[in-house]
This record gives sequence, structure tokens and C-alpha cells, in this order.
Amino acid sequence: MSENTATVTRVAPVSRAVLRRIEPGNMAVCVHCEQQVKFAARLHKLQVIANVYVDGRWNRVEHFHDECYEQADTPYGPADSSNTTSSRRA
Repeated sequence: MSENTATVTRVAPVSRAVLRRIEPGNMAVCVHCEQQVKFAARLHKLQVIANVYVDGRWNRVEHFHDECYEQADTPYGPADSSNTTSSRRA
């Protein structure tokens, strides 16, 4: 028998945000302005989705309009846009 010598590195979970396209049927409400984050076919708008951790445990997901996230002073740090196919508005 061989021993499994693979080591798993644990990383402390921290709240983080990502930038994503708003998809059809989205029913999320922006936590900053309290308005629905609505899909608009021709506008290709973006939203920020944040996984929020409290005391090292996942607590909730928060949604923001991308402009509201900026107005809220990016509470979960810069939003990761690496998996966003659409370019962010200036």
C-alpha cells in the first residue's frame, strides 16, 4: 500500500466580489440602492456579486449594480473581472 502524501493547503475564507454579466431572469436586489438588478438585452449591464464571510464562515451573497458597488466604496475589495466576457463601462 502506498501512502497519500498530498497536502491540502487551507486558506482562510474572506469576503470577495466578482463582476458578472446580468443574466435574464435575475431577481436579485442591490444591497446599496435596494432596486432590482435587472437584465437589459441591449445594454449588457454588469453586476457585482459578493460572497460574504463572517468569522471565517460563509454567511450570505450580496448583489450590487456595478456602479452602486463603486458608490459603496467597494466594501469587499476590487471586484474580480477575470471571468467577465463583456468589458466594463468607463
